[in-house]
Amino acid sequence: MFKKGQKVIVDFTDEIGAVAKVDYRYNQIEVKYPDGTYQVVGFHKVRKVED
Repeated sequence: MFKKGQKVIVDFTDEIGAVAKVDYRYNQIEVKYPDGTYQVVGFHKVRKVED
């Protein structure tokens, strides 16, 4: 589904970040934003960025 380094859009805030870690056991990913912060979110709150 998701791969490390892939760009994603989180929630409906339209913030773009990169996938830092994927946890399929709990259906969560850790997203790293350009400002250096991290956030853990569920798969249902993330959309892939289309190139």
